[in-house]
Amino acid sequence: MRLLPVLAASCFVSSMSMRLIDPVVPDIARSFHVDATAAVLLASAFTFPYALGQPVLGALGDALGKAKIIKITLAILVLCLAAGAAVTTLDGLFAARIVGGAAGGGIIPLAFALVGDRFAMAERQIALSRVLAAIIAGQMTGAVGSGLIANAFGWRASMAAGTLIATLALLLTLWQLHPRSNAERPPFRLTHMFDGYARVFRNPRTVVCFTAVFIEGVIVFGLFPYLAVLLEQRGAGGLKEAGFVLAGFSLGGFLYTALVRLMLTRLGIFNLIRVGAGIAGLGFAALSPGWSWPVEMAMMFLIGAGFYMIHNSLQTQATELAPNNRASAVAAHAFFFFLGIAVDSLLGPSDECVTTMLSCQRSSSTGLPYVPFQTANRSQFSQSTQRSFSSALPTPKPQNAPIRCPTALPIEKSCHQAENTCSTTYQNPNVKIVISN
Repeated sequence: MRLLPVLAASCFVSSMSMRLIDPVVPDIARSFHVDATAAVLLASAFTFPYALGQPVLGALGDALGKAKIIKITLAILVLCLAAGAAVTTLDGLFAARIVGGAAGGGIIPLAFALVGDRFAMAERQIALSRVLAAIIAGQMTGAVGSGLIANAFGWRASMAAGTLIATLALLLTLWQLHPRSNAERPPFRLTHMFDGYARVFRNPRTVVCFTAVFIEGVIVFGLFPYLAVLLEQRGAGGLKEAGFVLAGFSLGGFLYTALVRLMLTRLGIFNLIRVGAGIAGLGFAALSPGWSWPVEMAMMFLIGAGFYMIHNSLQTQATELAPNNRASAVAAHAFFFFLGIAVDSLLGPSDECVTTMLSCQRSSSTGLPYVPFQTANRSQFSQSTQRSFSSALPTPKPQNAPIRCPTALPIEKSCHQAENTCSTTYQNPNVKIVISN
């Protein structure tokens, strides 16, 4: 069997495993009776080890063989997916995601390094884009498939389905992925690992490549774990719709892989990056107001197309940073990318943006809205603030189905230093609230 399909299978599983959790965060939170913000940290539980393990796994790939390390890490990932489907506590799920992330981080960088070893630079970006198509398909399967399965059978069924797919990919990889018989590899020593990374960072292009992918991770992928939560909070959809919105990003990536040869011929690699940045920026600007999920899916399509125009070009450059330490170079590149994703997931949205979520219901008796108080971030309002908030509004008995209103946003905040108090004014089309604390 040709090399690219075998590498594609393992990379498909790695990217699918990362996205399995994103659309089912609310379901996991309900299952373990925790806030959604606690469940969102499962994304960082995978991506931080995914990033931190890559420098070591890259060096091991240079020393012991890229094919061998891919097989080992894929086997560990399969076991962790199975454990994630069976755990009975949130801590157990965190543990499975941490170990799985550390193992999964070695698959895609080493696969790209193998492509760099076996394809000339003139054809390398095209070859990488073929593997990238499998990575995007994995993201799409993880996002859409996980959401659809969880919507019908629960999040554990999503994890079980992912385990089955990963097992099939492992069997194919064990059967068909073989190292080069004439490859020369130095024995693994820590000093060799440090020397290899020193050669990588000696190339001045590393500053551009690694800084750019870190920023990509923060801006683009850090948003994904919050999409399902944000859709639910404003009544725009649930697990299934979140999966479709995330799929828009993957579809944009498929458009890139279909047109990459044409775009490289017409634009060249550096103009391809510039145009991609412009397209992704327009997509983010259009996404920011908050729309229905089909519109947001279309915006994510633009973001995905622009992102992969940038990202795949940077990946190709990373394969030439240090040809004799190619696995280390690509692993370092991936490390900074996933570090950006993990950092953004930990930081989360600002308190000012998501502190108050208002779900409005019409009252047939008074015509005034009933606004139950909810919080959707790590900092909770005090009980006294909640009581004063609730007592300031009537609580009629609604007779009709609830009518969801747009989330209230802070429009004014004032503090009085002498009195050591602050007040924030929130407003949506149906109600204006001033909260003092």
